Amino acid sequence: MLATFVTSAKVPDAVVNTVVRAVFENFDDFRKLHPALASLKADNMVRDGLSAPLHPGAARYYREKGWIK
Repeated sequence: MLATFVTSAKVPDAVVNTVVRAVFENFDDFRKLHPALASLKADNMVRDGLSAPLHPGAARYYREKGWIK
């Protein structure tokens, strides 16, 4: 199972970072929101199934977690 959140480059980095942080810091609850999300794995979401470039706000969170360089 893959999922991609898509946003505009016009959305401020801080806003995207806040959303990404909220999803990953509440990942178990996020996965319970819909059966299709149940099989998601956080470490796979960072690199698999990317259909668009990472937004700088998301990339910042992933770097802070050590998931990307």
